[in-house]
This record gives sequence, C-alpha cells and structure tokens, in this order.
Amino acid sequence: MILNGSFILNLVLSDKELGQLFLMMLLATFLFGVAGLLGMLVMQWVTRQRYAKDNQEKHGISQVNASRLGGAVIIGISLCFLIFKFFEGHQFTNASPLVAHPWAGMAFLASSALGLVEDVDNDLLSPQLRLAMLALFFGLTFVIWPEVIPNKTGYAVIDFIMSQPILGWAIAVIFSVGFINAINMADGANGLVPGIVFIASVIYNAIIGALVWEVLSVVTGVFLLFNVISGRLFLGDAGAYGLGAVLVLAGFYAVDTGYIGVEFAAVMMCYPCLEVIISMLRRKIAGRSMFKPDNCHLHNYIHERLKVNAKSRVAANSLTGLLIAGASTGVAFIGYHWELLSPTDSAWGWVFCAQVAVYLLVYLYLSRPQTAVDH
Repeated sequence: MILNGSFILNLVLSDKELGQLFLMMLLATFLFGVAGLLGMLVMQWVTRQRYAKDNQEKHGISQVNASRLGGAVIIGISLCFLIFKFFEGHQFTNASPLVAHPWAGMAFLASSALGLVEDVDNDLLSPQLRLAMLALFFGLTFVIWPEVIPNKTGYAVIDFIMSQPILGWAIAVIFSVGFINAINMADGANGLVPGIVFIASVIYNAIIGALVWEVLSVVTGVFLLFNVISGRLFLGDAGAYGLGAVLVLAGFYAVDTGYIGVEFAAVMMCYPCLEVIISMLRRKIAGRSMFKPDNCHLHNYIHERLKVNAKSRVAANSLTGLLIAGASTGVAFIGYHWELLSPTDSAWGWVFCAQVAVYLLVYLYLSRPQTAVDH
C-alpha cells in the first residue's frame, strides 16, 4: 500500500489483473501511441481508488464492482489535451459544435458536472432535479444559440415545426434531455455506450475533421479497450451526461449544416433512442412508472443468453456491448467507410427501418417469460 496525500493506491495486482493490464497497455500503445499508453495508466490508477464505486448488481449485467469515473477521466484527459493545443497556438475552427458557439461548451461542462456530482455521491440529487437542471442547461443553450436547432432536415413538415421559435425550442430541449437519459440508460454493458461514442467520434472526425473529434476518437478508443477487457471502469453519469450532450449537439449541428442527413444520424444513434422509447412504452403498458429503472432492456436479455457459455465474468458483458454498438453506430461507419451510401443520402432511412425491425424481433424473442430478468 502506498500513501499519497488523502488517496490510497493499492498496487497489489493478481496474475490475471497484471496480464490484463499488460494486454491493455500493449494494445493502447500499438493503436494510439504514447497518448494511449498514458491514458491507460491513468485509467488503471482511477480503478484502484476507493471512491465513486458502482455496485456490481446495479445494471443487472456487471459481475465486478467498478469505478463510475470513466466519463470524468475521458472528459478530463480530452480537455487537458485541448487546452494544451490552445496554448500551443492551435487555431480551432467552428467545425465542432463545442467551439462553434461558446455556450455549447458551457452546456457540455454543466451537464458533465451534474453527472459527476451523482457519480461521487450517488442519489444526492433526485432524478426530477437532474432532469430539470438538464432542461435548464439546454433551454438556455437553444435560447442563446437558436441557429443549432435543426430545421433543415429535408422533410417539409418537420422543418416547418422546428422553425417555429417556441415550438422548435421546446422540442429541441425535450429531445436533448431525452437523448442524454437514453445514453445513461444504455450504459450497462461494457463497450456499448463507449463503442457508440468512439465510432461516432471516428465518423465525425472523418466527415467534419475538427480537433475535438480527433481527441475524442483517441481517448474514447483507449477507454473502450479498458472497459471491454477489464470491466472495471464505467462511464458513469458524468460520461453519460457529458458525452450525451456532445453527441446531441453534434447531431443537431451536423444535420443543420449539411454534413450529414437526419437519416444517417438516426442510424448512428439507433440503439439508445429505441431503447428509451421502448422502455417507457412497456413500463406504461405494464402500469409502472415510465421513468422507474429496471433490467428488462435488450442488452440485459442478450447478456442473459451469452453468459451461459461465457468463460469469464467480463466476456459476456463485453460481447453484449460490442454486438449492440456494432449493430447500431457500427452500421453507419461501415456504410460510410466503404462508400455504400453518402452521409446525406436519404436511403439511410431504410437502413434505420431495418434496424428497428431487427431490434423488435430480437427483443420479442429474447424477452419471452423464460428469459425474463426483471426483478
């Protein structure tokens, strides 16, 4: 044990943990260079701390106690790198929503800070208060920066509605808060939300090309490796709220500026959006609160099937997350990378319909009574 101020770092690792750490460091260095290695060491250090721990039973999937500070680590490392580049003289362009308007960065930081409070002191803030504060952050964002509200989707009715000042503002706020909660809800399987954010960052970096996306591609890529291999570091609420804010503002900005079509955005974010809508509907039909959490999500059911043959506590969890991230945002990446469809092609709408159909079929099949995991 080594004393370092008020923190205690336990450096005693089992042979298995040492093997995992060596593999993660090797992959991070090979894929992301020195930045990947340093990021991996920081993440390993965070998991050895005794604060902000997530109980293994919380999500109905994890079988190891893990740190909730993964999102804080991603955001902290990313901001440090961006600040360093700023003082180095890098000229930031407005090709990222976080620098296109000063208030966008404030909404991101405020959302992240709100989530961090919950990570450090779980249940300190009620769900209603958190929803109200998110609504306040984004309500102010869309008042100060109304140009980011998407009203150039290519669908006349939608564009007319979103062009109405009060109505468009209200829909944008509701969608943003709902999307962030969808991201938070989906953060249960290793690699699911981190995989979505990583792939989305790679896509935006290729299409838009801003430094923010390059940085997020590297940092979330390193986190994805750590999350999938060790299962000891979750995004937590800081990650779900902060990265959810980045994704929703990026989607609005990219659609409104013509970088991508609304159909492509739907394919990219298919799983979290579908999961939150279906979850609310089935709870309502069952006579329960639409906002009360449960373990009847598709990722819970897939995990139940996979863990039967899994040889480790982490394998089924991680495979669940990677499968869903690949079937959601991964489809958008494949279609774009292989130039099957351009990001602005309306044919992505049919791809989204196929994703919805597959989701419903798989959910109905796996959620039969004999596979239920609700408790």
